[in-house]
Amino acid sequence: MRSRTVTNFRLLLLDANVVIYLFELGIWESVIKRCEIHLARSIVEDEALFWEDDAGQRHCIDWSKYTGKGGVDVFDVSVSELQGFRSSFDKIYFEKLDLGETESLAYLVQNEDEDFRISSADKIIYRVLGNIGLGDKGISLEEILAKLGMKRPVLREHCKKYREEWTRKGFEERLHGFGKK
Repeated sequence: MRSRTVTNFRLLLLDANVVIYLFELGIWESVIKRCEIHLARSIVEDEALFWEDDAGQRHCIDWSKYTGKGGVDVFDVSVSELQGFRSSFDKIYFEKLDLGETESLAYLVQNEDEDFRISSADKIIYRVLGNIGLGDKGISLEEILAKLGMKRPVLREHCKKYREEWTRKGFEERLHGFGKK
């Protein structure tokens, strides 16, 4: 059984793009040892299956090492709950949400009272959070790494400013009657 020291985040939802980027950076193991990570089943089974190194070599992700007692909790959201969540948004929003994003956001909303934070490199995640008044539930990879004492440069879409920009955009869209029905 892998021991896990949760130091900075008790409940952290990650989108597939963040998971893959952590593998590419070579710090996945360090992060999961220090955080309680929750991933949507669709991310584990369909979206985050491999990562590529700088030479373009593909590396398969063996989720059996990480799930269960390996440090990553996998959750499911029912089809009816996913459909209900997606149908609560205008077409401009739900068309941009893939399955993993929808599953993660629906789970976050269902467990709003928990201390979940969600991280992504996709602006739609932050737009939705801003639109439904849960902007404080988003966190960029840059912010996560800083809290873990692993500060390093990351791509723009993993930065705090990117998260703030798109959260604000979602909030503004809500004020103008777009997004949440």
